[in-house]
Amino acid sequence: MKFKWFLVATIAILTLAYAGLVMAWDVAISTHAGWWSQAAADKEMAALADKIKGIAGTVTIFPQDKQADLATWVKNNTNDGDNDILLLCGQLPKTIYAPGNTQKDDSLAELFLNVGNTILNTGDYMFYVVDGQGSNGDAGLKTIMNIDTTMWDDNTPMKVTADGKKYTPSLKDYTCDRPWHLNEIVDPWKPLLILAQNDAGTRAEPAIMINTKTKGMLGTFYQTAGQDDDPRAVVISEFINSYFSTTAVQPTSEKASTTWGALKVR
Repeated sequence: MKFKWFLVATIAILTLAYAGLVMAWDVAISTHAGWWSQAAADKEMAALADKIKGIAGTVTIFPQDKQADLATWVKNNTNDGDNDILLLCGQLPKTIYAPGNTQKDDSLAELFLNVGNTILNTGDYMFYVVDGQGSNGDAGLKTIMNIDTTMWDDNTPMKVTADGKKYTPSLKDYTCDRPWHLNEIVDPWKPLLILAQNDAGTRAEPAIMINTKTKGMLGTFYQTAGQDDDPRAVVISEFINSYFSTTAVQPTSEKASTTWGALKVR
């Protein structure tokens, strides 16, 4: 009998420890919207936070007036040993990246990415807009990735791939305005996960790119013009819950012991 209870207790402890490890990484959401309405962004990001709160260690929402706090979060989560996620809503905060690409290296955003963290974007062209101004232009993405790549092509039809059906079952075929140009993704970057693409296989979105040297990841979802009804919360949460939490994350036990199951919403 004693052995039975010892075995039960051991299994319970191991189960909790495993859960803590899985949920060690953190998520920050900057809700400042670009190319879709602020009301829709606030609603979708609140819903997304609720959907991933049992998977991520902590989920913190930063509205536009809390961008200084976001910069502190980025600093604190840059070298913590986890693959943390920063989700942008179409605007890159100036507190983590100087407008106009004036800091070409070692911005907070780039440092965060280059130690193996993840930045996701939905809305306007990734890294193009800072605080309502397109002062970065297409050079923003080029500067952070250090390759010559763009995201043009309005109204590009995207068809869901087998991986899209597997990891994001709510994703349906749609029209994207700022897809990844797969022919421009060169070493050290490569496509990690393509959830939808055009018929020619040259454009993709949603899609995740990975730096094979740093393990940093960049991903985009619904970079569309004025499409408030795109199911961002559902699809992005499905990606995080089904793929990111089990495949891409290598958390540390130290952080798991302090943030397991927490949810922060500002």
